Amino acid sequence: MKQTYFDRVYESTYANLMQYAIVHLSDPTDAEDAVQDVYVQFYRRIERYGRLDILSPEAFLKKMLKREIIKRYAEREQRRVRVVYDAEEDRIPDDEVLEDVVIDRALAEEIFRAAKALPQETYRTFALFYGFEHKIPEIAKELGVSKETVKTRLHRARNVLRSMLETSQDRQGNGEN
Repeated sequence: MKQTYFDRVYESTYANLMQYAIVHLSDPTDAEDAVQDVYVQFYRRIERYGRLDILSPEAFLKKMLKREIIKRYAEREQRRVRVVYDAEEDRIPDDEVLEDVVIDRALAEEIFRAAKALPQETYRTFALFYGFEHKIPEIAKELGVSKETVKTRLHRARNVLRSMLETSQDRQGNGEN
């Protein structure tokens, strides 16, 4: 019986939780991991204590997700501090491949951070296309808009982000940081 309840809750809440996680974490992979971790915690919780005290499973899961997001931001900050500390200690690996991966990841994170400034529907379209690699027809169906609307949003998002990133790079090149 618990499995059936869990399956129903999972199916009815997954899309909303994923959208919430994507908006707040910006990295689609991290968002997916956070949501899955929350469902594991939720399953263990109902297995141990039951579900009678859970009036709204979606609200309960959203609260758990908010805590998970806060935890992940704290972990990111700890990793960032460790990387800075390692850099100060001259412990950065020489491997060029690792350097390329770090640069690519940093650029992707910068792009998704900048994308958060886009209007919500444009950001959601951008995240589904680039973060989750959904195809345009899938996005149109999921968001309830036409394929042309999806294409327009992606075009606008790319133009806005390109301008934002070029401006950011110009400032860094001029030492304005």
